[in-house]
Amino acid sequence: MNRSLFFSALLFITLISSCTNSEQGKQLEEVTALIHSKDSLEKLYHENQFDSLNYWRLEASNIEITIKRNYVSNTVDKELSTKMNRFKSMQEIIDAESELGGEGEYEEEEKEMTLGRRMMLLNSGFKKEKISLENLQSDLENKLLDPKKFKIYIQSERMKVKQMENQLTQYLFVKNTELKEYIKLCKELRVFADSISKKS
Repeated sequence: MNRSLFFSALLFITLISSCTNSEQGKQLEEVTALIHSKDSLEKLYHENQFDSLNYWRLEASNIEITIKRNYVSNTVDKELSTKMNRFKSMQEIIDAESELGGEGEYEEEEKEMTLGRRMMLLNSGFKKEKISLENLQSDLENKLLDPKKFKIYIQSERMKVKQMENQLTQYLFVKNTELKEYIKLCKELRVFADSISKKS
């Protein structure tokens, strides 16, 4: 009787342990999948990183100064006026000042965010999420995490990765549309600025 009871208890413990290991395995798979998602987003970001912010910021300032110093006309050039207005309104896209800011929450709307700020938030976000996911993975592997709390943690990490995906989508849109237009406009105004500079 005792022997039968012992084997029943052993079988029960084995089954519980097997279920726990199976659940832990699924949880680790979920974390690994999120790590892969984060890594894919980060790779795409690095492939599309824009490293000429300060150059174009300085170039825009030089163009504006050159035109102000050398442009003299008795009539209003509507085409030039339109270009200059568009040029000034688009300068917030390339403004690099925000790169120097802190890493706290940013309350400005996405559409008003400079490219430099977008890059800073992505760089910071990828670093923080890497640490967060590695810690979650380590806690699971070392059985330091209460299984009941896992759902809360994994949901939070999913939301963070999704937020980074949205930030990256916005960054790529600005870089591949508005930034291209801005650089094209800068080049056109540089030609004009150089031409009037030679005349004076």
